[in-house]
Amino acid sequence: MIMANGRELYSTVIPEWNSEQIQLKNLVMKSDIPIVAKVIKGQFSNLGVSKIPLRKLHPEVFVHSIKTGVKVLAHSVQRYETKDGLCRIVPLDQRLSIPISYKGWFEILSEDGRSSRPIETVQKLAKELPNKCLVRQNVKGFLANSEGKLTSDNSNIIPAGEQLILSGEITTTTSSGERLKFLKCTDSRNNTLFLSFDQRGLFTPIAGPNDVAGVFTIRDILSRFRLPMTVKLVQGVWPKVDKNRFTGLTRFDWAYTDETAFICPIDKGEIRITPVPTDVPFKLVTAKNMSNISLTVPCQDMITKCNKMVANYNNTIHLIISVPESVKKNRTHSLANIFSGQTKPPIENKNGNKLKRASSREDILHEEVDDLYQYLREGKLPPKSKFTYESDEESYFEEPAYEPLDDFRSRLAMIDKGKPGYNNSKYKPTTMYDSTNTGSSPTYVRIESKPQTERTKEDSPPPVPPPRRFSRSDSAPQIIENPRPTDSSSGSGSKEIHRIVSEATLQRKTKLSKHKDKYKPKQTPQQQEDNRSSRTGSSGTRRHSLNTLYL
Repeated sequence: MIMANGRELYSTVIPEWNSEQIQLKNLVMKSDIPIVAKVIKGQFSNLGVSKIPLRKLHPEVFVHSIKTGVKVLAHSVQRYETKDGLCRIVPLDQRLSIPISYKGWFEILSEDGRSSRPIETVQKLAKELPNKCLVRQNVKGFLANSEGKLTSDNSNIIPAGEQLILSGEITTTTSSGERLKFLKCTDSRNNTLFLSFDQRGLFTPIAGPNDVAGVFTIRDILSRFRLPMTVKLVQGVWPKVDKNRFTGLTRFDWAYTDETAFICPIDKGEIRITPVPTDVPFKLVTAKNMSNISLTVPCQDMITKCNKMVANYNNTIHLIISVPESVKKNRTHSLANIFSGQTKPPIENKNGNKLKRASSREDILHEEVDDLYQYLREGKLPPKSKFTYESDEESYFEEPAYEPLDDFRSRLAMIDKGKPGYNNSKYKPTTMYDSTNTGSSPTYVRIESKPQTERTKEDSPPPVPPPRRFSRSDSAPQIIENPRPTDSSSGSGSKEIHRIVSEATLQRKTKLSKHKDKYKPKQTPQQQEDNRSSRTGSSGTRRHSLNTLYL
C-alpha cells in the first residue's frame, strides 16, 4: 500500500545531516541517488528556504533521480479563417516542452494548417491497405473461436491509440449462406483481430521509413525532418489545461538538451514530484543514515510513487509558465506567460478579426464556479475539478521559462528568415538523441559526420599535389650586385642590381649571328646606308647590343 503523504518517511528513522554543502548540479557525482536531503540555500517553486516568513516552502526533500534528456521546444498555434476565405496560422503565448520519449502521434500540417483526411471506413482501409495504421476511435474487433471460426458473440473493443498491422481481407460464409468480408489485422499484443467491411471508424496510416504522409512519433520527426515545422497531435496524452492555451496544433521550434532533478517535498500532505533544473542555485546537505532510511516501508513506497510520476513526466507535454528569479535579475521584462502574469486584451489582427487570449487561472476558476451552479440547478452531481495543481500529476507538468516571451518571439522571427537565433545557452539546439531507444528514460548519442577514410572517392576531392622544388638551370638569369660605389650620381646611396646574361647564352648568340652572316647576300651601298639609319635612330649614333640588362 502506497503511503498517503511524505510525513510518514520520518515515522521510523530520523535523518542525520552531513556538514558538507553540495550544489544540486554536483549531487549526482558526490552522492548516491535516491537520497534524502535538506535545502539550506536557494528556492524554486515550493522547495527551498523562504526569505519571507509568510511564504511556506519545503526545505526537506527526497531527491529521486537526476536525468539528462532531449526535449523539443515548441509553442501552441491556432488556425483561423480570414474574411477573404484564406486560412492562417497564428502563434499563441503558450510555450511547450516535449520530451522525445513522448509516445503521442503527430501529423504534419501544411503551411495553412491543413492535414490529410483520416480513413473513415474499414472498406476504404482495406482498399488502401497500408502496412500499419493507427486507430483514432474505438472500434469493435471480432475474434476467432477455438475452432478458428468467426462468431458475432466473440468480439473485443480496440481502443483508440492501438497500432494494427494489416494482413489483407478474407471472406466467410454465414449459416444462412451470406458472404461477409473482413479485414485481418494484428494488434500490439500479437492478437489476431477481424474488422467487418461495413464498420466505420477513424484510421490513419503510420508513416514508413520513406513516407511523408501519415502519423509520426516525435523521434521520427526529429530524425527525418528539419525543424521548425507545424504538427497536429492526433493521439497521445493531452495536457489538462484550457483549450485556448493548447489547441493540439503545435509548432516545433528546435530540440535541446535538458538536465532535470526529480525532487519530492517530504513534509507535504501529498506526494507530488517537482522537476527542478540542475542549474538552479540549490545548496543541499544529505542524510548520513540514508542506508537505514532506504530500508523503511515509507521510503520504498515513495520510490514506487515517484517512479510512476517520472514515467508520466516523460510521456507528457510540459507547459512553460514563468521566468525563474535567477533569470529575472538585472533584467526588466514582463512575465513569460499569461498563466503567471496579468491578463491581456484580445488581439486584433490587420484584417479586423479578434483572436482569443489564453485564459488566466482566475478565468478558469470562474468557469468552474459557473459549472457548479449549473449542475446544482439541474440537480446533478458536480463534476470533478477541471484543473488543479496537485491532482493532475498524470498529465500536467510545468517548466520554467529561461527567457522572456518577447525574446522568444524575436528568435523565432530570425529562424524563419534563415538566420541563427540561438542566443540562449539553455535552449541551445542539440543533435544528441538515439532514435532507437524506446524506454521512458532516453539515452543519447552524438551524431557526427563520417570520417574522411569512410567517404567514397566521388564525395572526396583529389589530394592536392605537393609544390615542385625550384632548381636553377645554366641558362637562367643570375642576380648580382653592381660594384658601383655608394656615392653615385643619383644620390640614392643604394647598390643597383643588374641581371647579367650568362656566358653560355652569349656564346650561343654569337655563333648564331656568324652563321647568318655567312649565308647573308651582299647589300648595295644604298641598302647598307638605310640599315645604318634605321639602327641609329634620331641621334645618328649606332646602338650596340648590350650584354648587361638593367632592372
